Amino acid sequence: MATMTFEDLPPRASEIPLTNRRVASDVIDLIVGDTDRAAGCVGVMICDSEDRGIQPIVLHDVPPEADAHGLAQLLDLLLPLVAENAGSVLIGRGRPHGTAPNDLDRAWHQMAIDRCADHEVDLIGYYLATADGVFRLPEPLSAAS
Repeated sequence: MATMTFEDLPPRASEIPLTNRRVASDVIDLIVGDTDRAAGCVGVMICDSEDRGIQPIVLHDVPPEADAHGLAQLLDLLLPLVAENAGSVLIGRGRPHGTAPNDLDRAWHQMAIDRCADHEVDLIGYYLATADGVFRLPEPLSAAS
C-alpha cells in the first residue's frame, strides 16, 4: 500500500479544516508512517481554532499491546495548552496490521474522548493506521446523535 506524502497534499492544504474526513485520514496517513505503524505509535495533530493542523506529534515505539497510559499523560500535558487557544486535536494510533479496531484500540479511543471532554477540547477524529490502511473510529455517541 502506498502511503501519503507531502507531494500528495492538495494545494493550500494548510487552509483546509481537518473536519474534512478525507483530509483528516490523509493527514494521519502522512504523520503515521509505515515504520511507525510496524513498531506501534500514536500521532497527535494539534489544530488551531479553525481546526487546521498546525503541529504533529508522534510517539514512536509504542507496542500494539500497550495500554493508553502514555497517551493519557501526553494529552494531560497538551490539552490545557490547546484549550487556551481554542484549538482541537486529531489522533491516530499506529499498529502493524488489521482493518478493524480491537479492544485496546477502543480503550485508547475512549480515553482520548474522555480526556478531550475533560479539557473541553474538540476531538476532530480518531483513526487506526495500519499497513492495511487508515480507518476512522466512530464518533462518541453524544456527537453522533
